Amino acid sequence: MFFHRTSPRFCQPLAPGKLLLRLKTRRREQQRCQVIYEDRGLKTANMHICARTPHYLYYQAEVELSRPWECRYFFRLQIKGEEPGYLFAGNNKQVHRPFSYHWTPADIFTVPEWIYDAVSYQIFSDRFYNGNPANDPPGTRPWGEAPTRENFFGGDLEGIQAKIPYLKFLGVNVLWLNPIFASPSNHRYNTSDYLAVDPALGDTATLRRLVESLHANGMHLILDGVFNHTGTEFWAFKDVVARGADSPYKDWYYFHDFPVRSEPQPNYTCWWDIPSLPKLKVSNPDVRNYLLHVATYWLREAGTDGWRLDVPNEIEPSFWREFRQQVKETDPQAYIVGEIWRDARFWLQGRLFDGVMNYLFRDLVLDYFARRRFPISTLDFLLGLIRLRYPEAANFALLNLLGSHDTARVLTAFQEGLGRLPGHTGSYAEAVAHLRPALILQFTYPGAPLIYYGDEVGMTGGPDPDCRRTMPWEPRAWNQDLLNFYRRLIVLRHRLLPLRRGYFQPLFTDDRAEVYAYARRLAGEKVIVILNAGDSPQTITLATGELEIADGTFWREVLSDRCFEVQEGQLSLPLEANSGAILIAC
Repeated sequence: MFFHRTSPRFCQPLAPGKLLLRLKTRRREQQRCQVIYEDRGLKTANMHICARTPHYLYYQAEVELSRPWECRYFFRLQIKGEEPGYLFAGNNKQVHRPFSYHWTPADIFTVPEWIYDAVSYQIFSDRFYNGNPANDPPGTRPWGEAPTRENFFGGDLEGIQAKIPYLKFLGVNVLWLNPIFASPSNHRYNTSDYLAVDPALGDTATLRRLVESLHANGMHLILDGVFNHTGTEFWAFKDVVARGADSPYKDWYYFHDFPVRSEPQPNYTCWWDIPSLPKLKVSNPDVRNYLLHVATYWLREAGTDGWRLDVPNEIEPSFWREFRQQVKETDPQAYIVGEIWRDARFWLQGRLFDGVMNYLFRDLVLDYFARRRFPISTLDFLLGLIRLRYPEAANFALLNLLGSHDTARVLTAFQEGLGRLPGHTGSYAEAVAHLRPALILQFTYPGAPLIYYGDEVGMTGGPDPDCRRTMPWEPRAWNQDLLNFYRRLIVLRHRLLPLRRGYFQPLFTDDRAEVYAYARRLAGEKVIVILNAGDSPQTITLATGELEIADGTFWREVLSDRCFEVQEGQLSLPLEANSGAILIAC
């Protein structure tokens, strides 16, 4: 059984003369798929598995064309011991008409070039580092005290600038800052003024200096855009409170009647019924124009590199189309990433965002590595289904996170998950051990790995506010082994181009042994990754036929710096419990 059609899942233009083609087949052993296409004669490209479900395999190939905008092609599948089969458009015995696909520049989904190479780092500014005590808000608490939803610790933009050497040491090259605009709270999701940096963090000049320093060190900065709601201290809301129905801003929000009241129940629509977060009426042209001005203002005035958008699914999509247009006209390389917790097809196939926060990835990683809610083969096919849902370029622009300011710390999540499993204690040491193969997956998977500040040194903490503790800056408080593991993975991601830009090829899973093997392929380069998620050491044997690797070649495992030879179509290597291997050709 073959299946193909010229729809986005199976046919995607990547460039004027480059086309991604996919073919769906029934799951059969030892089969070979090829695409045959017209380009000054007939040419053939081998296809490789890109995703698997329990019953089907998806193959893909990228074809390069000497002339852009059109491709004619058909497929050939060879099962060992059988005659080859062919798939044409129409696919019957009388008609052998190739598929024909035409595209235009508007059909090509592109993302900022720099996001392919990103290793991202999220900073909650008040909790990262206090670089200027002179701007501390009244009542600032001592660094290291337990966080609450209300207290301040004095972290600021100068503190981030002071720690650029640490960020370089870690290896990250993209920073996402939680909101930095004027606000009465420590989290600043209740904005008072979108055109002013909060004085407790600095000012516009401070932000400019930070951006300039980051750019000089090869880093990018994206800001958190909270455009669904403001705080009650926002100037437009305050004017309505003071003047009621006579305020020119009365239609900036969803007021039910006047005068404005917050207790016992607010008489205006607010986010999650929180009175301090009144919802903006973005359908109002004045509101829309103001927010679009904000969207481009910081790109122009401070040289920032894009936006992470808070709860964008609660604002009408027409706004985001205008937002994208104006942001990209201001800076075509600006990155737009939305906070979408579920299926993001609408936001990515509709060309609204470049990527989303990949909470689906986080959920699957925790559900397997920390909670064992399904076998590892299920992890493989669920990850594959996500990749098939989105434009190929968007897969490389997703922020692949394991924790954030809205979740428990990743180590705490692992402790809680493992603590519920038979035979596990949920101890800190056990959580660190089980986290390691999950981190290898995170840093070798398509998309931009995102580290929540402090996870790399072993910080723990439950949900908000506990996950927002201050960053410990005394190295004796760090888990040095974990930090070094993060650094090694980051170095490898920067060094190995297929890990950043190569497509994903699943190789095999073993549910009983809890092993997962896959490759990242880019042109002639390959990186092989093998995860041992089990609690026992074992020797893994990988068949190399799908990888087209010759006997007698040597492959170096870069985490341990050991070499292994391919013999009789197999590559065998020992792996410790809860570990992994990253292999490159010697």
